[in-house]
Amino acid sequence: MSSEILLDGEVIEIRRLRTPDEYRMVTDTEIEVWGVSDYSSVVAHHVLIAVDRRGGLVLGAFEKGSGKMVGFVFGFLARDSSGALYHYSHMTGVLSEYRYKGVGYLLKLKQREYVINQGLNLITWTYDPLQSPNARFNVGKLGCVVRKFYVNYYGELRDSLNAGMPTDRFEAEWWISSDLVVKKLSGNYRTPSLEEVLGLGADFVTTVETINGLPILSKFDLNLNSKILLVEIPGDLNKLRSRGDVLAGWRFGLREVFKHYLNESNYVVVEFISDFDSGFRRSYYVMMKEDVNKILRGELPWNYVR
Repeated sequence: MSSEILLDGEVIEIRRLRTPDEYRMVTDTEIEVWGVSDYSSVVAHHVLIAVDRRGGLVLGAFEKGSGKMVGFVFGFLARDSSGALYHYSHMTGVLSEYRYKGVGYLLKLKQREYVINQGLNLITWTYDPLQSPNARFNVGKLGCVVRKFYVNYYGELRDSLNAGMPTDRFEAEWWISSDLVVKKLSGNYRTPSLEEVLGLGADFVTTVETINGLPILSKFDLNLNSKILLVEIPGDLNKLRSRGDVLAGWRFGLREVFKHYLNESNYVVVEFISDFDSGFRRSYYVMMKEDVNKILRGELPWNYVR
């Protein structure tokens, strides 16, 4: 179970781990990817070995020449409230110099292949809904849907990416054999433009102003009932870290938005749109009030093949 890609003249191999030392590499990679200074925040190598050998999965991305690990994915078997098994993907990490080059995507494809061979059809994981690159990857590229939002899910995390922020999270549902996902992965699906979605009668939940070069969430509406809604998030959350007041406005405002529309009003995040407006990146979740099975069949109003 391995795959290879060529990146900048370097062959990257995606495969299962072979030795205890390779599982220790995962711990080292966690520390580098997330800027972990407190070792209580990493998954120990012996836990990774135990999970990987008992129905879970640990995959590594390695420089084939040097053997250096540049990324990994780690997940395990889980059971929902009805007793059905699925795969929970706890961590996916790629070193900064290899991000946005296809390593993470290939790791997820190999994870999908493994889980399908187990006879399962669902992989879930959590992510920060305000991180535009993660939203674009999870929803826009992989074809995940989102129906659940959690407030401060992990409590305090002691790493450089999460320190000082509440860990509000989306639960991504990747229905790996669904028509929606198959169309996304095959390229037979075109993400709609913002204009197309607005032309279908979508309403903006959020109002955003640009002040001194920063996007400010000025207000949000919790009284909408249109079939399609648009929720804007920061184009680059990390640029707001030095402005605690601006970041808090986004964090706590969108907390109310997601609690209301996802957890209480049964909307589903079905798409993610990102483009530039006057030199600024604008990023939007597209939410629909629709039966999730219809969504997973790929029956969306903008579902055009390329």
